[in-house]
Amino acid sequence: MIWCLGGPWLWLALLSGPGAPAASPIVASGWESYEEEGGCIGGSRCGDQGNAIRIALENAPVLGVRFHAHDQVGESAGGHLRVRLDESALAPDIDVADAGEDYELPVKGLRGHFLILETRTDDEVVVEDLQIEYGGVRQPRERREWRAYPEESGCIGGERCREQGRTIRIALEAAPVYGIRFHAHDNVGPHTRGRLRVRLDGRSLARDIDVPRVGEVYNLAVGGLRGHTLVFEALTNDEVVIEDIEVQYAGLRAPWEKARPRNQS
Repeated sequence: MIWCLGGPWLWLALLSGPGAPAASPIVASGWESYEEEGGCIGGSRCGDQGNAIRIALENAPVLGVRFHAHDQVGESAGGHLRVRLDESALAPDIDVADAGEDYELPVKGLRGHFLILETRTDDEVVVEDLQIEYGGVRQPRERREWRAYPEESGCIGGERCREQGRTIRIALEAAPVYGIRFHAHDNVGPHTRGRLRVRLDGRSLARDIDVPRVGEVYNLAVGGLRGHTLVFEALTNDEVVIEDIEVQYAGLRAPWEKARPRNQS
């Protein structure tokens, strides 16, 4: 389990353990789009969005990274950007063009937990059109689908949420799970000791999240696991509110696609 703290986001990734099969030859599977992860970071105008963009990576070798960046925010033009894969620098210091420029970085088959784009100066940088090229991704992101579970939101743990119990259980679809995201906060009652565990059946995806009072968005990269039940569990006698729950599946059958009945003879 890898934890990365910083800015308004908390990212977690579940990756293969030491018992994973031996690596096979790298097969290019094309560029995967992360357009939704772009945005403006750093400086006084974008500081509330943090100083870095962190992307949980697939469990596959990374062959390349490309994106568009510009510094056309505010009056100054001193935006610099560092790009790294975990602690390995792919571009130690990019002097971002004011008018914008396309950047493409070769990676040569490295594996990692996170791709991180971070500002190096106190100036705004806009990053957009993010793409990552992997070798051998089992399910391209374009074939995946986020399914929302708004009816499962709720408050668990503590005295004020005792009637709702200590867990939220969500029955999953019969499809591989690639991501889980949700918002959680501890803004219930006078105490701020809310802690949360997230698991898929008996497998922990996040063992112990210290939920802040102001709330946090959590994104868990799961890597194609299958399971029957997603479980959110309060670990302390304090309230935790969980909302905006979404699960990313691959190969999900649309609700209107029902199995056709067999012909009656």
